[in-house]
Amino acid sequence: MSDKFTNNVRARLYKQGYQGFTKDDYTSAAIAVECDDLDNPTKEQLSQAVDYLKVKSTSQLSVVDELVEETFLSQVEEEQPETDNSQLTVASQEINSITVTSSDKRQIVTAQSSALGFELTEQETLSIAENVDDTFTDYSQFISTVTAAIKNYVDQKFDVIEKSFETNAQDLREHVSNRASRLNQKVNNFSGDMKADMGVIRQNIKSTQFSILARLNAAQ
Repeated sequence: MSDKFTNNVRARLYKQGYQGFTKDDYTSAAIAVECDDLDNPTKEQLSQAVDYLKVKSTSQLSVVDELVEETFLSQVEEEQPETDNSQLTVASQEINSITVTSSDKRQIVTAQSSALGFELTEQETLSIAENVDDTFTDYSQFISTVTAAIKNYVDQKFDVIEKSFETNAQDLREHVSNRASRLNQKVNNFSGDMKADMGVIRQNIKSTQFSILARLNAAQ
């Protein structure tokens, strides 16, 4: 009877069109994601195991393709013994390359981003995959290119956030400066108004005193 880990991983792979994995494949996946309790795997372990086996499946297909290409190259060499070395070198470079589909690129982008510790939306995955070439010298170069594309996308996202922080900080500084300037102007206006009012009051007092003294003098 299969364990819960194997059953769940197999079901998820089947839904995504992946089949033909052996018991050893599921065991190696469990070891890779550090799932010690096969009957109580976490959702994260199941997702990582699925990505692991998808990458492994793609890698195995690439190895098979390379073996077929090598066989074909040997046949070409036997049928055309007079081909010079320069032509043979060009032919070897072309045959020993791998070509990946859009689906391959999306799957590897998803798997690599998960391995790097974050999840991408479907639109982000498509955007990154579109910037990855279709032909590579080997599978290792393919993985390296995908990883570099993901890092470049993440850098662009952080650049946007940093730019937003800088812009908002500048806006805040200008806002605070404007409010401080308006407040200072109001304080200055208030001080000027108070001085004017005090001048009027003093003048009224002097006028009142003069009027009183004038009446007193007239009474004498």
